[in-house]
Amino acid sequence: MSFFAAHRDRISVYQLPSYSPDYNPIEYLWKNIRRWATHNKYFEKFDRLIWSVDEALVYYANHPDEVKKQMGVYCQSMATGAPLPA
Repeated sequence: MSFFAAHRDRISVYQLPSYSPDYNPIEYLWKNIRRWATHNKYFEKFDRLIWSVDEALVYYANHPDEVKKQMGVYCQSMATGAPLPA
């Protein structure tokens, strides 16, 4: 906390809930990766779990428009400069 106190004229600190997708839109992407790669699936070996998650990550790495869709309103508000909805 001493770092924040020393720089309080330049930094604002806000305590956020532990899970707050409204403040951290990447959570929507992680949710879809989990749904696609691990939800309701049984992995006999850990290597298969890793492979499944890697496959989902490669998909999104090769489809940036899909990532932008996950961010939805956040990308739109950043492009227009409009504030995020409350």
